[in-house]
Amino acid sequence: MVYACKEAEWVKERKKLKEEVKVLRKLVDEKEEKIKKMEEGGSSMVMVQKCDKGWPLLGTSYLLEQMKEERARRDEVVEKWKQLYLAIKTELDDLIQRTHGDAINWKTEEEEMIEDMKKELKSKEETIQSLKGRLASMEKAGYEMKREMDILKQSFKILGSNYATISKKSSSTKLGHYL
Repeated sequence: MVYACKEAEWVKERKKLKEEVKVLRKLVDEKEEKIKKMEEGGSSMVMVQKCDKGWPLLGTSYLLEQMKEERARRDEVVEKWKQLYLAIKTELDDLIQRTHGDAINWKTEEEEMIEDMKKELKSKEETIQSLKGRLASMEKAGYEMKREMDILKQSFKILGSNYATISKKSSSTKLGHYL
């Protein structure tokens, strides 16, 4: 959010400076045209110089003054561009530093998280192995219990059939005894 605001500020400042540069270029072009016209009209300056020595000196001093002003404006614009460049560079360096610094912290945090997850995975795998062992022993115990139940059922059947045959024999002998 802050970065977007700063970026918008920089864009506005760039536009303003570009417009100022365009204006200054136009002024420089106009001044150069004036200088060219004065150079082309050099023969008339020579005549003016012969007539009156003050006029040509006045023209050259005016040109020098204009050139100094133009140079001062250019220097000012260049200084503004330098300041803008340094501000952008500083902001970008800070942003890079923060992101790289955060990235380093993230890497260590991620590595710690990965280690924790590996430990957790190992403990869960051990728990799964122990539960599998318990399940296998319970299945074995269940199988043995079923086997014992089957043996007991068969034993009861055998005992029940033996008891039924004994009771039939005893009841038939008792009946024969009464007849």
